[in-house]
Amino acid sequence: MNKTKIIAIMVAILAIVGVGYYVYSGKNPSEQQASSSQERRIISYSGQDGKSVCSILKESYKVETTESSFGEMVTSINGLASSDSEFWFYSINGTPGEMSCDKQMTTVSDHVVWEYKGM
Repeated sequence: MNKTKIIAIMVAILAIVGVGYYVYSGKNPSEQQASSSQERRIISYSGQDGKSVCSILKESYKVETTESSFGEMVTSINGLASSDSEFWFYSINGTPGEMSCDKQMTTVSDHVVWEYKGM
């Protein structure tokens, strides 16, 4: 076989594989985009003895905060900023946080979850 035929066959095989993946993945590209967007709305990690919810979060994610009379409040995680209708909330072991993230200390047995959701 000459080089042109081999390249044409390889391109055809790649096209078939691409179409097959699209058909069998069960999602079109816009649905995949929405899915990855949803995944960004929940962040979870394990607590660490003597470290605050906020300090652990800042070690692994790009976090923006504001200071208030209550303490430090998270306004953005990895570029997903709070809006007029949605905010970042945390919970520890399934219990919603009752103080600012810089004041809430964790232990190694804690499971911290941040969710971006409406009130």
